[in-house]
Amino acid sequence: MTAAPTTHTGSLTAPLRQRTPSPHRSVAAQIKQQRRSYARAVLRSLARTQQGQPTVQVHRVLRQALTPLGVRLPAATLHQLAADITAGRPVDLA
Repeated sequence: MTAAPTTHTGSLTAPLRQRTPSPHRSVAAQIKQQRRSYARAVLRSLARTQQGQPTVQVHRVLRQALTPLGVRLPAATLHQLAADITAGRPVDLA
């Protein structure tokens, strides 16, 4: 007599886990966002305090303030920001 094939209704393998974002990635993204926000705050503060100052001076202060924050802008962009601050126009990091 042959035995009837048995069927398994349950899975023998471990259930699949949903992938969650790596904690390292989420921490890195949070740090990047915090630096970006802090750099924008620094830029707004400098725009208030440096308005009307010579463009060369504003350019130097911007470079000195943003470099430690990890913000590296092309010279042309930095010069345009300095000119806008000197003229009293609104500025923002893109």
